[in-house]
Amino acid sequence: MEVLHALSGPRNVSTALMYSFAQRPGWGVVDEPFYAAYLARTGADHPGRDAVLASQPTDPAAVWAELAAVQRPTYFKNMAHHMDGVDLGPAAGWKHVLWIRSPRKVIASFAKVVPDVQLRDVALREQLDAATQLQSLGARLVVVDSDALLADPERGFRRVCAALDLEFRSEQLSWPAGPKGYDGVWAPHWYRQVHGSTRFGAPAPEPPRMPEHLEALAEESAPLFARLANQALTLD
Repeated sequence: MEVLHALSGPRNVSTALMYSFAQRPGWGVVDEPFYAAYLARTGADHPGRDAVLASQPTDPAAVWAELAAVQRPTYFKNMAHHMDGVDLGPAAGWKHVLWIRSPRKVIASFAKVVPDVQLRDVALREQLDAATQLQSLGARLVVVDSDALLADPERGFRRVCAALDLEFRSEQLSWPAGPKGYDGVWAPHWYRQVHGSTRFGAPAPEPPRMPEHLEALAEESAPLFARLANQALTLD
């Protein structure tokens, strides 16, 4: 069975990317299956926390069992920080993509929903740890800067699909507007903007100067992002 496992940072076009892969004929998608396990483990106070905890298993082993039971080609959308401390061994045979984005853009966007942004929320350290673990397992892995993809989605997807030995499908370039049946229960808090979209937009500009604590977090995040960007697939 074909599986593409996405390990993304938050606020990284990740939901639009999930909608995109849902358009591949015969494919399904799964939205952030480890979110409840992450909230249970960390105690993070996210919007809709109780609903998320009630909607999914909180034991990672139970999540892996659900994913292993999927019977058709599937795109699993995961947030890298949800996977912190989780053994990725069960995913060794899958293909993987790490979506990355400028940490200033991530922080500015995340702070609109959760003002007290922490380094773990940016998920760059967790993406680096996941890349190391997956590489040690011999898994197939590419790193993609989502802004580079947005600059020319068709060209970008052709490169990403080629690197992962997937057939390019033009259906991925658009999707229907509105909520989707496969959205997680957290969608009302996070997906309002993407629900108004039907295709990828241009990359957002760098945000204006943020409050000092957020600028300090962006500075702390910059060298982590640079390490991932050095591994990113060239899309031009």
